[in-house]
Amino acid sequence: MITVAECTKNISIQDLGRPSAQHLGFSASGAADEYSFLLANLLLENQANTPVFEIFLGNVTFKFNQPCTLMLTGADCHSRLNNRSVLNNQLLNIAKGDVLQLRTPRNMLYTYLSVQGGFDCSSWLGSASYTPNERNIKGHIQPIYKGQAFTLSANKATESKHEKVISSKPNQDRNLFHQSQKESLTLRFIPSNLFNAWTQTHQHEFLTQIFQISTNSDKMGYRLTGEPLEGSSKTELSKPVTLGTIQLPPDGQPIILMKARQTIGGYPVLGVVIHTDVMRLSQKRPGEQVNFNITSMSQAQAQLLSFRRRMGLT
Repeated sequence: MITVAECTKNISIQDLGRPSAQHLGFSASGAADEYSFLLANLLLENQANTPVFEIFLGNVTFKFNQPCTLMLTGADCHSRLNNRSVLNNQLLNIAKGDVLQLRTPRNMLYTYLSVQGGFDCSSWLGSASYTPNERNIKGHIQPIYKGQAFTLSANKATESKHEKVISSKPNQDRNLFHQSQKESLTLRFIPSNLFNAWTQTHQHEFLTQIFQISTNSDKMGYRLTGEPLEGSSKTELSKPVTLGTIQLPPDGQPIILMKARQTIGGYPVLGVVIHTDVMRLSQKRPGEQVNFNITSMSQAQAQLLSFRRRMGLT
């Protein structure tokens, strides 16, 4: 059993979400940083969609009432196991009575804690993912609270070895998937009809501009700030939106839709950021910078296929 001994409202259970429920009006949701989520389960040889703890900006303490093996990925929270420093992307063999503390990360936002074999948790519409905007719906996944305990899945708990930390497969700089916070992240996107209808001048202004991530950004959408862009004067009906959709509201400041996005939207759309770049964007903090570059559907598909192969999904 794992107990969340200390936390605020910054921890939830996440998997790959419920994309098949979007036609019902429910958010797809799921792990913000799909790369770090999949990596945590891959290194433990779990099923790819095994639920994990998603921790926003650290400051969580876990107590363990039985042995298990776990993995930390994503933002480095300078974690300590029984007051001893431990690293991300390493197998941690846990003994009964151990205490794991996660501090505030210096970079990135989300940390993932996966347990070998997984743990028992509720499922709703085929997913264990928590979505804040849908928490009041009957039967929906509820937020994690201080003192809540989770039982390891039956027959999946592993006996702890004598050494607490055992190196996983060669590290190979796994966090290089995420760029330094000092660098502007280039977001490749597939342009929409609206973008293609812009004059070359307006397109150039968008493609050469460096945007800052607003403090109003969250898991639903990343709001960007920069020189206001020219919007569309046409009135549009609401239509389905997807992960990475670039919306252009009346103030001319783009919004990129993320994992906890709504299912439809009425703002004009400039294009869609490719899936792998949305994963990178998910770990960028307010105040950090992004810019845009055009890509094609075939290039986007090739990038995603390469990623899926790397994660053992194909």
